[in-house]
Amino acid sequence: MKDSVNIICLYWVGKFRGRDFTEEDVIRLRQTVDKHMDRPYKFYCLTNDMDADIPAEKIELDYAWPGWWSKMELHRPDLPSGRTLYLDLDSHVINSLGPMLDYPGNLIMFNTRTTKRKQVMGDYYFKREGIVWKYQAAVMLFDPGSTSWVYNKFLEDPDRWMKRFRSEQDLMGEWIPDQPLFPEHWMIKLATFDRHPNKSIDGTIIITGQPKGVSFREPKYAPWLKELAR
Repeated sequence: MKDSVNIICLYWVGKFRGRDFTEEDVIRLRQTVDKHMDRPYKFYCLTNDMDADIPAEKIELDYAWPGWWSKMELHRPDLPSGRTLYLDLDSHVINSLGPMLDYPGNLIMFNTRTTKRKQVMGDYYFKREGIVWKYQAAVMLFDPGSTSWVYNKFLEDPDRWMKRFRSEQDLMGEWIPDQPLFPEHWMIKLATFDRHPNKSIDGTIIITGQPKGVSFREPKYAPWLKELAR
């Protein structure tokens, strides 16, 4: 039998750029992980709502920075030990998580897939605004504590960093730019199926994201998703 792993998510309650996650989304994530897990695991949730009725062992956020900025607490040195996979609440797992969980490295993310031209433009036009064009942080595999220095540095002046960078993934793109990356085909953004309804999902493990104007829970252009994920 393979060693046990941790799955962790973030359930932050509050108003932030249209995010409206609910307890049901934590339940849905647990269901999709259950269906595609190949080894024992523990399910954790970082949250600022310790009264939430969710199927997870709750870990209280120390600072509850707004929205995705609370993901900086994934770098805390006191999280439960063991190989840990973070998943956004709008994630749908459609194939075995095994290959992802076995991927080597102390912090692995997905590339933004931003074109080289846009990356250059980003460096030229947007770096002053903190847009680095490096990582997607909807999915991260890590060893808790291995990047605690990132957390400690952020703690020195969180307001400054939240103004300097658009998001936590752009902060990581500048502070830790050389992390290993998952194979790109393992993840597809849900919005992609609006533009390419017949796109192949062969080899895809996770479909994620909140398209504008469409519910990620019941996407009209991916009616097959619910059956595959749960």
